[in-house]
Amino acid sequence: DLKKHNSRFSDVFEENPRSAHGLNQPTKQEKKSKDSSFVNCIGDTIAKVTERLMKVNVKKHIKKFRAVKIAQILCVVYILPFCTQFLGLVDPETGNIMDMSSPTNTANGVIYVNGDYRPVVAMGKLQVACLVISRMSAFSLYPVMIAVFLSKCRATSSVLSKIHVSEFLMQDNHELHEYAGRYIAVVVWIHTFFHLLRWALQGNIELLWTHKTGISGFVVVVATPIITVLMISDKCKRRIKYEIRKGLHYLFYVFAVGLCFHAPTSGIPNGGFIAPVLGFCIALYALDASYVYVFMTEKIDTTIFHVLPSGVEMTMAVSESFQKRMNKGGIAYVCLPWVSKTQWHAFSLFEDPRNNQKKQVFMLKTGDWTTAVHDALQRKTVRPMWISGPFISPFNAAVLYDNQILVASGIGITPALSVINAHKELRRVNLIWACRDAAMLEFYIEHMIVNSDGWNLIFYTGKDSLDPAVDGMNTNVCILKGRPDLEAVIPNIIYGIESGEGLPEKYLESEREQVKRRLADKLLELEGRDDMRRSQKRFELNELAQSQGYRLENHQTVLRQREGSKVVQTRKGSIYGSLANSMKDWKMDGNFIDSDNTVVDTLHQSKHQNLMDKRLSHMLEFGFKPWEHQTPASEFVSSLGKSSVLNTWGVLYCGGSKPVEATPRRISKEYQINLNTESFPWLFFKWVYRSVVFRMNIFLYNDKFLLACFPH
Repeated sequence: DLKKHNSRFSDVFEENPRSAHGLNQPTKQEKKSKDSSFVNCIGDTIAKVTERLMKVNVKKHIKKFRAVKIAQILCVVYILPFCTQFLGLVDPETGNIMDMSSPTNTANGVIYVNGDYRPVVAMGKLQVACLVISRMSAFSLYPVMIAVFLSKCRATSSVLSKIHVSEFLMQDNHELHEYAGRYIAVVVWIHTFFHLLRWALQGNIELLWTHKTGISGFVVVVATPIITVLMISDKCKRRIKYEIRKGLHYLFYVFAVGLCFHAPTSGIPNGGFIAPVLGFCIALYALDASYVYVFMTEKIDTTIFHVLPSGVEMTMAVSESFQKRMNKGGIAYVCLPWVSKTQWHAFSLFEDPRNNQKKQVFMLKTGDWTTAVHDALQRKTVRPMWISGPFISPFNAAVLYDNQILVASGIGITPALSVINAHKELRRVNLIWACRDAAMLEFYIEHMIVNSDGWNLIFYTGKDSLDPAVDGMNTNVCILKGRPDLEAVIPNIIYGIESGEGLPEKYLESEREQVKRRLADKLLELEGRDDMRRSQKRFELNELAQSQGYRLENHQTVLRQREGSKVVQTRKGSIYGSLANSMKDWKMDGNFIDSDNTVVDTLHQSKHQNLMDKRLSHMLEFGFKPWEHQTPASEFVSSLGKSSVLNTWGVLYCGGSKPVEATPRRISKEYQINLNTESFPWLFFKWVYRSVVFRMNIFLYNDKFLLACFPH
C-alpha cells in the first residue's frame, strides 16, 4: 500500500507539479466527467448492496431462533383484531378510533378507558394505519424483551441446563441476547416514529411531554441507542473502552422501568401487558444476579500466577461447591481487587492437567485492565482474587457430538483444552489451533493433555523460533508453520476418519515405534534374500510402510540445530540403499567384534540400532496428511448422510477473529455440520484499530504527502 501511495505522489510531481499544489483549477469537462464518475460510483454501490441482499440465505435466517420468531408472530396475530376494533370505541360510520362520549378527549388525542386516558385516537385511514403499525411492532417486542433478560440470567441458565427442559432451549445465550438487542434497537424506533406521526397529523404532538405514555416513551427511546448501539457498532467498540460501554449498558434498568409506565394495565386484554411482563423480567434478573453474587461467588486466598510475554495464566484451588456446579469447562467472571475492586471480566475455565480439582484461566494482554494485571505481576505475588461461576458456554455443547473438531485461534485454546480433558476417553476430539505466540504455544504444549484418537494440528504463524523439542514433534500432534486452510483441513479430518484412510491413532509415538521395528525386521529379512533385486526389495519395504499408514520418502532429511537456519535441507538418495548401508555397517562391525566380549558387542549393537532408528525416523512420513489437499475429501464428506453420519460431527470455534470464524460457518453450511461458536470479537477490533492507526501514522509522516498538503 505504501509503495502505491509513494508511486502515485511521485507521478504527480513529475507530470504536473502545479496540480500537486492545487494551483490548477479543473475545467468544466473535467467537472462533468467527475460528476458522472460519482454517479457511476453510487450505481455500483447500489448494485453491490442489491447483489449482497440477493445472496442472503432467507431460509437460514428464518430457521435461526425459530421459537422466538414464532412467538413474535403469535403476539402480532393476537393483537391484530384489536387494532381496528379498539374496545368498541370505533365510529361505525367513519371507522375512526375515538372517544364516543367526549369530543374534547378526541380533540386532545386521548380516549378514557377503564379509568385511564390512553393516547390512541386515530382519525382517518392514515392515522389508523400508523396505529396498527405501532401496535404490531410493540407486540412483536414482547418475546425478544423476555429473551434479552432471560439470556443473561446466569444462575437460572445453569439450573435449566441440568434438567430436560434444556433440550428445548438455545445453546448460545449470548447469540440470542445479541439478536434480541438488535431487534429492539430497530423496532423501538419504528414504533416511536408511527406514534409521533399520528400525533403530529392530529396536532397533538404535545402528548410527547404532557402524557405519561409520551414521557416514558421518550425516556426509552433516548436510552435504547446508548444501551444497544454502543455494543453493536464496530466503530464504538474500537473507540470507546469496554468498561464505559458495559457501564452504560446497565441503562437497561431505565429502559425496563420506563416501559412499565408506558401502557396502563387497564387496557388488558387490548394491550397493557408490558408492566407485568417486564416487571417479572426485572424481578427475575435481580434475584438471579443476587443469587450469583451471594452464593456463586467465592474468594480465592492464594492464586498462582504464571506470567508470559503475551499474558497471564492463573491457577486456583476452587471450593467443592464450585466443582459440583460444573466439573469441566465453562465460563467464570474474575475480579482482582488489587487492580480494580469493581471490574469483573469473563474468561474460559480449563482444568489443571496435574490436578483436576484446580481451575486455570489464561488472560491475554489486550485491553487496559489485562495490561494493568500483567504490569502488576512483574513482581511475584500470590494475592487473592474473587471468582464468580461457573456458567455454561457454547463449548458445553461438545457433549452432543461423538466426533468433535475444535477450531481455536490464539487464546481460544483454553475452552478447547477443557473439552479435550472432559471427552478424551469416550469421544474423538480433533484440534486445529492457530497461534502466533511462541511462548504461549510452548507453554500449552508442555501442559496440555491430547486425545490419542484425534488429530492435534497446531499452526504456528509467528516469527520467533520454537524450541527444537516442540518443533520436532511428528505424531498425531503436528506443529506446522503457516496459516491453516480450514476449508481443506476440516473435510480432510472427516474423510480420513470416516473412510479409515487417515486414522490419527495410527500415528501415535507407540504405533510409530512398532512400525519402525517391523520395517527393521523386514529389512533384515530382505538382506538375506540374494534372489531379489534391490528395486524389488525397495518395493516390498514401501508396501509394508503403506500398509501401516506411512510412506518412505526418497530422501534423507538432515535437520540443523536451533541456532542455525530454520530451512529443512534434503539430500537425494535411495531409500533402500541408505537403510541397507546401515545394515552392512552393523554386520561389518560385528565381524571385528570378539564374541566373548559381550559388553563391547552390546555397545556396538546399540550404536547401530540407534543409527537405524534415526534413519527410519527421517524417512518415515505420514501416509495421510490432513493439512494437505486430499482430492476425494470434499466429495466424500458431501456424500455422507446428514442424519446417520454428519449429525455425529460437530465443529466448535473459539477465538477473536471474525474472518477466521466466517470459514467454519461456510463449512457448516456447505456440509450441514453443526457449528457452535464462542467468540470475543473485541480483540479483533482492537487489533484492526491498532493496525489502521499504525498505517495512518506511517502514511501521514510520508514526506511527499506532507509536501503535497503543505507546500510552503
